[in-house]
Amino acid sequence: MTASGIIISSGLYYKLSIPFSPLSRHVFHLRADLFSIFLISSVGGYPIGAKLLTNLYEGGNIDKETTEKMLGFCYMGGPAFFIGAAGMKIYQSTAVGMIIFASIFTANMIAMLLFGLQSPLPCKNTLGRRLNFTLDGFLSSINSGGIGIAKICAAIIFFASLLAVLEASGIIALLSQIISSLTNISPEVCRTFLRSMLEISNISAVPPDISFLPIVTALLSFGGFCVIFQVEGIIGGQLSTHNFLLSRIITMILSYFCCKILILTFNISNYIQVSALNGETIQQHSPIP
Repeated sequence: MTASGIIISSGLYYKLSIPFSPLSRHVFHLRADLFSIFLISSVGGYPIGAKLLTNLYEGGNIDKETTEKMLGFCYMGGPAFFIGAAGMKIYQSTAVGMIIFASIFTANMIAMLLFGLQSPLPCKNTLGRRLNFTLDGFLSSINSGGIGIAKICAAIIFFASLLAVLEASGIIALLSQIISSLTNISPEVCRTFLRSMLEISNISAVPPDISFLPIVTALLSFGGFCVIFQVEGIIGGQLSTHNFLLSRIITMILSYFCCKILILTFNISNYIQVSALNGETIQQHSPIP
């Protein structure tokens, strides 16, 4: 969170965008200096894209319409989370984590392309801004990062409490039974999917069945309502989230099908079945704790 503020205040995002300038401008119809925002948000964690874009918007470096469009595809859990929370925790495989990452990254790029088609070709940008690291910029980024983390923690605590109430009242169990009867998936797995829709770290409780991997990928693409609330908290009502929510629904569907294609391409089903026969204990590397 602090680093995202420094990247914006120092102008570092300009320099990071230079190699991708032609791709950004001519393919995605995105201002040349903004492509690094997409890349950083793809590895930094779900709310980082919103934090970067909010900093840019508050500094007058990007217009409101572009910011609202970019919110939709500058949103991703990052490879560390996908490998730890899903790849290693569920399937004991870093390869599966990278398939999840590749599926969601591809879906976000498709969404970026679709939204770019609605925009005219941006003016050429020379990307000539100088770097400007200052003590005030560092202190401001630290303070802003602290506020952002407080908002994220508040959202996590709220949804943990909400889940406890829904579990104790039997609502989660009832909904799980209904979904199970419609999908032929066991009520326990449906319960895990429902909990993940609210708070995405619950995805690590999914059983290691490769047939569930596209659903896991789709849920990780959506990020859960807890993360949606975190994004809302970070932008602080300054921006509309209609495009953001529409984009997340589109990318969730795209991620599902991208994952199915990759599973078939790399024959990952056989790999997981063989790997699952290994009785050795494998150290987990989940980032959740």
